[in-house]
Amino acid sequence: MRRLLLKHRNRVLIIGLLLALLYAALAVKLWQEQIRQGAVHQRQISRQSIRRIRIPAPRGKILTSDLHVMADNAPSYDVYLYFEEMRQPRGRSHTITYIENALLRIDAIFDRSRRITAPDLKRHMNTRPGLPFKVADDITPRQMAKIFELAETVKGLGIIPGSKRIYPAGDVGAQVIGYTRPEDPRQAGDRQEYFYYLPDLQGVSGIEKQFDTLPFSDNTVRGLKGYPGFSLVQVDRLGFVYKTLIDEIKPLSGNNVVLTLDWRAQRIAAELLKHLRGAFVLLDADTGAVLALVSAPAFDLQQFSPRITAEAYRKLLFAPGKPLFNRALLGEYTPGSIIKPLVALALLKHGVKPDETVDCDGKTVIGKTASIRCASWRHGGHGRTDLRQALERSCNDYFIEQGMKLKMENLRTVFASAGLGAPTGIGLPERRGQLPARETKKRRTGFRWNQCDTAFLCIGQGYILVTPLQMAVYAAALANGGTLYRPYLLQEIRSPEGIVLYRTAPQINGQLAAAAENLEIVKAGMHLVVNGPEGSGKLAKNPLIDLSGKTGTAELNVQGKRRLNTWFIGFGKSGKTNYAAAILVEDGVSGGRTCAPLIREFFLRYLKRKK
Repeated sequence: MRRLLLKHRNRVLIIGLLLALLYAALAVKLWQEQIRQGAVHQRQISRQSIRRIRIPAPRGKILTSDLHVMADNAPSYDVYLYFEEMRQPRGRSHTITYIENALLRIDAIFDRSRRITAPDLKRHMNTRPGLPFKVADDITPRQMAKIFELAETVKGLGIIPGSKRIYPAGDVGAQVIGYTRPEDPRQAGDRQEYFYYLPDLQGVSGIEKQFDTLPFSDNTVRGLKGYPGFSLVQVDRLGFVYKTLIDEIKPLSGNNVVLTLDWRAQRIAAELLKHLRGAFVLLDADTGAVLALVSAPAFDLQQFSPRITAEAYRKLLFAPGKPLFNRALLGEYTPGSIIKPLVALALLKHGVKPDETVDCDGKTVIGKTASIRCASWRHGGHGRTDLRQALERSCNDYFIEQGMKLKMENLRTVFASAGLGAPTGIGLPERRGQLPARETKKRRTGFRWNQCDTAFLCIGQGYILVTPLQMAVYAAALANGGTLYRPYLLQEIRSPEGIVLYRTAPQINGQLAAAAENLEIVKAGMHLVVNGPEGSGKLAKNPLIDLSGKTGTAELNVQGKRRLNTWFIGFGKSGKTNYAAAILVEDGVSGGRTCAPLIREFFLRYLKRKK
């Protein structure tokens, strides 16, 4: 019996010793976790409960060279719900019911049908419970008063001031300025830096997109888009905010973009093309600065702020005249007779004498059956015509008969030197047009290039396409003695305080393939176009600027119907500025009767104040 008791006592002692060791290990572990590692765990807990909220930066302004505002920011008051203040004691379903009832009362203020559903609310609670939930934006003062009244009985309802993009110029320069929309947080480069992401506005088209950030900058100079700020908040276990740690680190505003556009030139040109389909480009011929760039019809940019509806965008997309389409940069057109000054340069380059004449009888017969008429065919032709007179009268006979002495490649070389068939480098989306090529015809028709193709090419028809911007650049090269400047829209970048941070310098794209004396001969012929007794563009003549120019009428067949695209290109100096212009009007009568009067009216109105 005694031996049995001793045996049990030993077992009890062993068990007790094991328990003591276990408790000792537990005590050591608790000491390690609570005392030794306590500070580390506290920091980890703190990190898990602290949320970094991104604050978007105000966007920079867009201004013309004379500081007329084209894009700006304006206060916008938005209605939000704060879910953490709307929680109900009996669970999430009761909270959602409470919020839905509040939304019914809010919808009644805006006189709208229900737009926000229970799944929308649940999705926000699951993904961004710490952020207020937007229910309406850019409310009117009357709506604001009613919301304040409702907020007295609905807890968690509030108004947050923000900003929206405004476009004071409306539809003037719409395709150039472009528009914005809120950035998609899922695509944002800094998405991982923030727990809650309030996005910036980002440029979608035009200048708004091109200078969102600066492509030539090493990030030392901001574009229209600024640098975001942030705030730090602490949240509870469900993710709802209960304490603000850092109220706000203020964002840095974007910089202002000053364009080369002249507001008066842009506005006058837009008014002249108001009820037409076409484009107008005005350049400083000595620098390439774009003074006006118009595409018609246009659209009101304010429709895109704060956000255009899908229905409104669809209407714009399929509206008559395609107002979203920038004809000045993206339109590819047959040039017609405005190509003749380049053909004249090619003729002079290859030995044709300027005083050598062609007898124009009103048509040119090519081969046995084909013939191409001159505009003078009803009157029996222009008679004996030299190069300068051929430009003045826009004589098809002269350019076809002389041009067929050259190879197509001779013409193509001069066309290419004028920038045809290549992007101008303006920075905005643009088409390159089309240079004539033997393989183009072969690929499209299966037939080889022939004399008839060269004949049509000499009068700007056939396998050649140009943009209005290219034609303005080429006119500028004629005006300045042969230098092909890269057109540019950015004059300078300024800080919000007005300090100039960057200024664009003119850049040269190339040189016309023409001797100086040949350029003078062609320019003399173009002066006669506007100022000569038989000038095809004499309706452009005006007392405020001595213009030289060239008219063009390009015939095309669209679904069996004959249509005419009409042109005028020209240049002239007024004061210190050497102007070069190109205007296109679709479905016009002729370059001389449709476009030349528009150029006259433009310079009369634009230069009147300057004179």
